[in-house]
Amino acid sequence: MSKRALIVEDDRDLGGVLLELLEVLGYESELAQNVEESILLLKNTGSFDVLITDHALGEGTGVDLIDWCKARAEFNGLRFVLTSGYGTSHFDPAVLNDSRVAFLHKPFALAQLKDALV
Repeated sequence: MSKRALIVEDDRDLGGVLLELLEVLGYESELAQNVEESILLLKNTGSFDVLITDHALGEGTGVDLIDWCKARAEFNGLRFVLTSGYGTSHFDPAVLNDSRVAFLHKPFALAQLKDALV
């Protein structure tokens, strides 16, 4: 059984690249382009193993989405990969010090994504 990933990326081209990269890594993935769409997928599509989200999204942030998931018991097993062009100093240390959250600075390589998913 393949692992499942939800990608939240408002850049359609980058989202498509992430879908392809995750397929190479053995993930079945779905793509959402904003927080609202991702919440609908999380609620209605079933369980995901990992949520990969860009930080800067049009009407919210990846951190907002991660916090929303963490506040709900049904997502206790979900792991997170937060991607951003901002450096780690932009984020509250509590976000990045959580063992369920991996951070990838854009641009990142396939090997870095693979390491973040382990």
